[in-house]
Amino acid sequence: MVDRSTKEPKKKSRKKSSLETFAINQNISVDEIREKFPALYSELTNKKMSMRIDEVEDESESHSSREDERQSFDPFSNYEPNIFDFLARARTNKEGLDVVDFLSKQGQISAKTAKELTEKIKTLGIRCFGPERPADYYYRKSEEIRTKKIIQKRYPSHKDDE
Repeated sequence: MVDRSTKEPKKKSRKKSSLETFAINQNISVDEIREKFPALYSELTNKKMSMRIDEVEDESESHSSREDERQSFDPFSNYEPNIFDFLARARTNKEGLDVVDFLSKQGQISAKTAKELTEKIKTLGIRCFGPERPADYYYRKSEEIRTKKIIQKRYPSHKDDE
């Protein structure tokens, strides 16, 4: 039997830092780096990899003021969707016919218009009103418009490629 009382107390294990775990031997000369790692040496000594910074964002500018700027450009704030917006959201002909029927019963479209749209859906299909708009269509579209307006406001000389 081993006498445990005479053993040295157990040393507390300490967690190694990431620098200790991934330590690199630093006893290497610049000449050795140039010989063994010519691409790295080139990147370290040349300024080809440098980048010019034209603008630095002021930390004192609050997040809320930037958010206010973003929300001030809401292209759909007072937008009222029309029959074609609703039909573009329909996935099937049946859904399109249901939309036409509902809007007709609500009095938002005339009976004549409802009949014309019903015939068009039956003969040409629901996609004749355009591609299907996904659930986040208006969100994405508004983000796209807001981003363009913010860029134009901040950088008036910026030319849009579209």
